[in-house]
Amino acid sequence: MKFRLILATAAFCAALPISLANAAPQLLGLFAHNRLPLHCVDGTCTVEVSAICLQEERDMPAWGTAYRAIQPDRVALTGTGPNGTVIKLPIGERIHFESDRGSWSVKISIPAAAVAALGVSDPALAIDGRVALSPVPISNDLNPQTETDIDVAVATFEASSGAVLVTAAEDMAAAHIFNKMINALPHVTLDKDKPAGDLWRKVYGSKALDQPGMKSAATYYKRCGHELLFVDQPTVRRCLELGHDEFLTAINRRYWDAGKPGV
Repeated sequence: MKFRLILATAAFCAALPISLANAAPQLLGLFAHNRLPLHCVDGTCTVEVSAICLQEERDMPAWGTAYRAIQPDRVALTGTGPNGTVIKLPIGERIHFESDRGSWSVKISIPAAAVAALGVSDPALAIDGRVALSPVPISNDLNPQTETDIDVAVATFEASSGAVLVTAAEDMAAAHIFNKMINALPHVTLDKDKPAGDLWRKVYGSKALDQPGMKSAATYYKRCGHELLFVDQPTVRRCLELGHDEFLTAINRRYWDAGKPGV
């Protein structure tokens, strides 16, 4: 099947609701990589963060589902102050989390005024360790997240064996590479005469492909460059999203299987 057809089909499926049931969706776990630069426009600063589903038995969240951080003190606004020192401000309780593409990605929004008040030259979001997100409770919930549900999912997430992430290290690194390009996309001008707008070089320069995840990500990314009909931000972004979510799906399967006897 042509890759452009996959893009079109996936874009159509992305517009469909995940579940019609009035029940709380899955808890999500954030996996951030280094600092996450913010994109600020119209009074709001945003960034996209990779995530996995922590509860296989529950439905995937619909796009735009509101979440809250279970450990808000692990989410901070950071940057370099006027005297060159690093400034860090816990901000997890003042920002908005929402599912961006099911369980694979979370969009974080911060008021631009709060970012400006920090007085730094390179504002970014910093996530310290694993951060679990719980869906904001809704009225008339047929199957709400109980305190026990949340405690069990969070404890499992924080205690999950490092071996699970080691076996998924290549996929995790590749997902982070795509996530970085997705967040960089609003800040670059694509070259329409080059494959996928020359985004890879604009983000990673001439770095060799010997970093973890680079080869896997590059293999998928080449399909974006060879098959896209139009080199513009929406189509390039959609290709990056598909690659990112494919790698995260593999990681999530390993995470779920690690907790099953005999798997």
